Amino acid sequence: MNYIEHLEKHCGKMTGHLEIEELQEQAIQLVQFQNVPFANATTVTSLGLSRHSLQFENGSIVHQEVMLSVMQREAESDLIELDYHLTLEALKTGHAYDLGEYLPMPDGVLSKYGFAALYVTTPFYFEESFQVHKGDAASGEPETVLPVWFVPIFASEVAYIEQYGVDEFNDMLYETEMQLLNLKRHPLFGDDGAIEALNAKRQLFVLECEITDDFFEDDIQRPLVLEGPLNKAYEINLDSEAQGNAVETQTFLFDFLNHQNRFPIYATFFAFQEEDKENRSFFAQHHMSFTSHVLSKQKQTDGWLRGKRTSSSESHYFTVKIEDAKILELILEHAYENAFMNELFMFSYSDRLSIQREVETTYRKTRVLEDRFVYPEESTVVIVSHDGAMLYLLSNEEYFAYDLRTDWAKRLRQQLPSDTVIRQLNGEWFADL
Repeated sequence: MNYIEHLEKHCGKMTGHLEIEELQEQAIQLVQFQNVPFANATTVTSLGLSRHSLQFENGSIVHQEVMLSVMQREAESDLIELDYHLTLEALKTGHAYDLGEYLPMPDGVLSKYGFAALYVTTPFYFEESFQVHKGDAASGEPETVLPVWFVPIFASEVAYIEQYGVDEFNDMLYETEMQLLNLKRHPLFGDDGAIEALNAKRQLFVLECEITDDFFEDDIQRPLVLEGPLNKAYEINLDSEAQGNAVETQTFLFDFLNHQNRFPIYATFFAFQEEDKENRSFFAQHHMSFTSHVLSKQKQTDGWLRGKRTSSSESHYFTVKIEDAKILELILEHAYENAFMNELFMFSYSDRLSIQREVETTYRKTRVLEDRFVYPEESTVVIVSHDGAMLYLLSNEEYFAYDLRTDWAKRLRQQLPSDTVIRQLNGEWFADL
């Protein structure tokens, strides 16, 4: 495997290359990759520098390629400028870049972000197998090629290195998961208040669900459908420490719906029949407009021992019109216990909720006739699931129908409360901006 194949194995398909005369004369170019090492990131690396021998201060010879990665697309030109500068410097001086050293940030590059230096390290956000390449002799490559990764750092981080040493600083770097790609990040040292504020943000795990014919039956497991094909479905969890905490999810749900500022909202939830009077009294007390529903379910089972058996049940629900944030808060406090018991609790912006009568499904020898709620085609529904600790967002609206990998920063991020960041997208760790 040659180095180009090594790059594409770990970084995916090359999305761009730049040939600069000074480098091209030495058979070197700069190449670019998208969505690596994480979604929405850009990586730029030299290609061909490793064919030139570089030397450490102790005289040992090494073959390196230089690379940088960032999340901000608007910084790509600066990224290319830095990679060009670092490649040309190595080529002209013949000096190798030593792990743990830092170089002054060139004037006029990434200036608006306040970085003071570039730190030299291994590309530890990438797979371990990427960090050393065994050269392909048939392609004229050296025996070993080392990709060297440059991380922009702040003056306070430089001071930390001077005071505590490279090993201590590396330990701090290795504890990060993607923050170093974010040019808008706070210093890892020297800005305790900002770091504490960042850590205090709510962190979300967002998964785009695969939409199949059995999605509502197998995943949602609630008596509802949306008319027309479902465009998008997202599963939203809070971060791992809060995962399973329904109270945290309830608070986030209020903040999320309130942040949309799209009132009225319509909440539909399960209600025990014996609590009917209490619910109606609560609605009247707070001047809430509501509608009651009854859904029926009938099971018919053919058994060769006991013959045909039939059982029927009814479930009672209310739909409440929510005019403002105060009513939203009251409904969540009043009815979220239904979500704790894994009963239906959902929100929509549509007031055209209808009931589809006696939808038939068959499970082996059991025939089920079941009523279902139906939302119109242009709808968005938020469903509380997993005992109140997880949310599903289902949508046929353009407002929520977008590609998480390309548009999230412009659209999904704008729809989240300011104290909330995306921690993971579709199973990949993500550096929120």
